[in-house]
Amino acid sequence: MLNRAVYALSRPWVLWLLLLLVLIPAPRISGALESGAEFLRIDTDARAGAMSSAGAASAMGIGAISYNPAGIATIGKAEAALSHSAWYLGSMHDFAGAGFSLPGSQGWRMGLSFTRLSSGDMDGRSADRSRSGGYSAYDQAAALAFARQFGLYSAGGAVKYIESSIAGVKGTGYAVDLGLKRGLKSAPVTFGLSVQNLGPGIKYISQRDQLPLSVNAGVAFMPVAGFLLNFDARRYVYDKYTAYSLGTEYALFGGPGSMSGLSLRGGVSGGPGQNAAGAFSAGAGIKFMNADLDYAMSPEGKLGGTQRITLKKKF
Repeated sequence: MLNRAVYALSRPWVLWLLLLLVLIPAPRISGALESGAEFLRIDTDARAGAMSSAGAASAMGIGAISYNPAGIATIGKAEAALSHSAWYLGSMHDFAGAGFSLPGSQGWRMGLSFTRLSSGDMDGRSADRSRSGGYSAYDQAAALAFARQFGLYSAGGAVKYIESSIAGVKGTGYAVDLGLKRGLKSAPVTFGLSVQNLGPGIKYISQRDQLPLSVNAGVAFMPVAGFLLNFDARRYVYDKYTAYSLGTEYALFGGPGSMSGLSLRGGVSGGPGQNAAGAFSAGAGIKFMNADLDYAMSPEGKLGGTQRITLKKKF
């Protein structure tokens, strides 16, 4: 049954329908977002973050669990990742993930991840602006993903439990991510498609907020050895707009199969409400003894900037 589903999803008409949905231009109807759980949009991997979040086709290993779960099919025996970012206004964004091959499963890979955005303690204010104690807020999500390679195709899916808390009031929900990737035999090109945050939303007492549901399409092309071009288009369904990302990666030495290497990365993004300062990102990656240390930064004008560091290790 799974083989038939993968075959049906790999038909050309499915690709064209999804690309049409993602690429049709549509303005945002209002300045306010229609969905909640905005922390699910934050990059969890410094490699993809340095390329302006372009990861639908190029994300690999456990880092792909937040971009396209089909990418975890590239995990070897086992892989782990830790990521940390100093976010806006003193917030901290952290990610931890691990993936491994399931013994006796004929090529299935499993991934686990935990993401948390912590806002720390904040001052409470009364109607006259006087201090009235404090409160804390956080958002977090735990994910379980499976993926497998089927010839030139790889397919995967993830289930996420989501929790948000503001001043002790909690909201919970769940979501499903689906992904598909395909490489070409005749050229160093990979296509990726994913649907993220498909679910009923987060419920706070009697109110329910929609999740940032998105349909993503990406292509990664390596015109020469060591140089990667990466393009993503991401359609936010409830927010009614499309965002674009173009990323590059250049390996100064070493490559995907080498034990050591150094890579430089950069990216540019665009979409409604995108300011000039936040359109660019850059970063670098060092590989040594099957470990990767990646760094990404993006300026955000008056808000300052974001910096992320990710450590990955293959076993």
